[in-house]
Amino acid sequence: MATHFARGILKDGHLLSVRLSSTSHNIARQLPAYRRTRFLASRALLAELLFMLYGISELPEIVNRADGKPCFRDSHLPDFSIAYAGNIVGVALATEGQCGLDMELLRVLRNTPQATMMENYRFTSNENLWINNQSDPHEARVQLIALRQSVLKMTGDVNLDSPQSLQLLPGSGRLRCATTDQLEVICDAEDILAWSLAVSPSIEKLKVWEFDGKYGWRSLPDAQTRANEPAARLMRFTSLPAEKALILN
Repeated sequence: MATHFARGILKDGHLLSVRLSSTSHNIARQLPAYRRTRFLASRALLAELLFMLYGISELPEIVNRADGKPCFRDSHLPDFSIAYAGNIVGVALATEGQCGLDMELLRVLRNTPQATMMENYRFTSNENLWINNQSDPHEARVQLIALRQSVLKMTGDVNLDSPQSLQLLPGSGRLRCATTDQLEVICDAEDILAWSLAVSPSIEKLKVWEFDGKYGWRSLPDAQTRANEPAARLMRFTSLPAEKALILN
């Protein structure tokens, strides 16, 4: 089992694909210009990832689950998750199980939706203790927000904003999700971007890719390599058994 995280930069000509279906283009025409560009870029990235991994020549039909998360109509195809941060588009794909991807910019302009979310976010006392012990507390906050959002996107459970629904123990790299017994999350912070990938039952092997429509695919350092770097900021969280979970406040 493997998990793939692919990303690309949203700029003219760099996230285009001939593998999009006519349905994708028809849907895009009905969207406002800004959403249309992001929609086509994310579908192009997903289409190219499917072609690279499985040889699928055209993006399969996509529908929305009851909770709103996009998925392939063909249930035999892998689960995927799409995220945006600034001009970066990301796609996660799990060859087995379910996945959720979130990306957040580490520095954002004031009065933007992301800035408002960060200002209003309420961390637990346990999370605040860990945050205040980090060399960059702001970066630590963004990582925890991205982590929680990735699990929310995987499960579609709006109640995961509650500490009792999703408990994080960043000091020990453990978590407990009320709706999922087996869960693994990898969260990393780079120069401008924090990203988090949640997978159930587990990530096992993570491959990280970068795509450019003009130059093709480029493999980026995997999770183990990133974790061993001197300035590593990668965190891995695994599920905590229900009977050992703590009630946080």
